[in-house]
Amino acid sequence: MSYFVTNDDTKIYYTEQGSGKNLLMVHGYGCSGKYFKNNVPELSKHFHVVTIDLRGHGNSNEAVSGKRISRLATDVHELIKHLDLNDVTYLGWSMGCSVGWSYWDLFRADRLKKFIFVDEPALGLDTKDNPSGLLNYQQTLDFCSSLYTDKEGALNGFIKNIVIDKSLNLNDLIEDTDKANADFVSPLFYNHMANDWSDIIKTIDIPSLVFSGKKSFFNWKLVKKVSEELQNSEFELFENVSHMLFFEEADHFNKSVTEFIEK
Repeated sequence: MSYFVTNDDTKIYYTEQGSGKNLLMVHGYGCSGKYFKNNVPELSKHFHVVTIDLRGHGNSNEAVSGKRISRLATDVHELIKHLDLNDVTYLGWSMGCSVGWSYWDLFRADRLKKFIFVDEPALGLDTKDNPSGLLNYQQTLDFCSSLYTDKEGALNGFIKNIVIDKSLNLNDLIEDTDKANADFVSPLFYNHMANDWSDIIKTIDIPSLVFSGKKSFFNWKLVKKVSEELQNSEFELFENVSHMLFFEEADHFNKSVTEFIEK
């Protein structure tokens, strides 16, 4: 198992596989790098693929400080420097998109070549002006509270509801989700949901690819709006799957990612 230590003495777990152009895959809230298990074996035939368990998640669950998206983005930047990677394609799914937008806010294109954003609107909160389809303000607070009283129930229920095919075996993924530190991921969720990245998204000028699932709990039209606000972006909608489109239609996803990176 590979770890590096951040500048605030936190151990962060990562994996790397394959060779070639650098692809960094950043998971969503409550998840881990293992969620890309249907993607890494194929993508690593073409690229040097790195995954990270964000602090407070998976095998990086010993973290006790830094319960903010900006700290997670700093960890990613430190990992990229630790591995001395350049011309990286940053792929973020769900909260991993927010981490990517924060990375741009803090470091701009330092060591980056391209972005891939998977199924995340600029603002997660569901409001009158931002019908995201997820949780409103009160529901967000309620979910944060539930993580202290029933972390496994709250997170596992969430994970099971982000796939269309309920026959899929998610047990190994849920085991990683259960590792999440409730004292960390509860305040992190609020920080994640409350941030509106619209102003940052408009400044991103490197080539970007945005995916959404038409059956996602997120309003796919708001995800498409992210693509429209990026300065150099393509958009692809997966018609028959939800938030974990990369998992349920892995072959399609892997092909699209490969073609985009190779351009």
